[in-house]
Amino acid sequence: MVRKRVGVTLVLAALAGAAFVVDRASAGFVTPPKSLPALPLTTQLAVDGTAHEPWGFTMLCRRSPEICTDRAGRLVADGRGAVRLDHATLALVERAHRLVNQAIRPQAEKAGAPDNWKVGGRSGDCEDYALAKREMLIRLGLPSSALRMATGHLRSGEYHAVLVVRTDRGDLVLDNLSRRVRTWDRSGIRFDTIQNGHDARVWERVNLAGTAAPPTS
Repeated sequence: MVRKRVGVTLVLAALAGAAFVVDRASAGFVTPPKSLPALPLTTQLAVDGTAHEPWGFTMLCRRSPEICTDRAGRLVADGRGAVRLDHATLALVERAHRLVNQAIRPQAEKAGAPDNWKVGGRSGDCEDYALAKREMLIRLGLPSSALRMATGHLRSGEYHAVLVVRTDRGDLVLDNLSRRVRTWDRSGIRFDTIQNGHDARVWERVNLAGTAAPPTS
């Protein structure tokens, strides 16, 4: 167990420094750049009913129920569970995304083996990356309602899981296959299911047909 959590511990230590810088910037101690890039703008994935909870997630919750409980954060969510997206929050999300991607070595599950979901580790597959990012961002102040595991399929047809960060400017995707944080509509993933923001044990079907087109500006 200790060895499995080494990667998470090291990245959390690095992120603690990042969080301090973000907090100082928000408080006015750090002079921001004169011009900041535009914040991403998209929509939120629509849902149309409950879905089966992934078996790997069910087993994770049995082993570590604290991971599957709802947790508040210092960054307050709105009534729909979304967090307000500003440049400081986006910088924290992007830093967590990069550090976790660098800390974990990709390793697929053995053929025929049960799908074992875990939080990070020295190596892991897509769910392990996503869960590590979720846990780190919760510890850094984001509410669990805004950090939702989601599953879908890549353009190749391969099953995939990612972390979706729900914001007031739409859903952002933290994908271990991408160096950048992307909006859901630019992720290249056809989403099937996503966690409910108010109950981590409830999964819902994504309704792409009912999801509004992203804004053009």
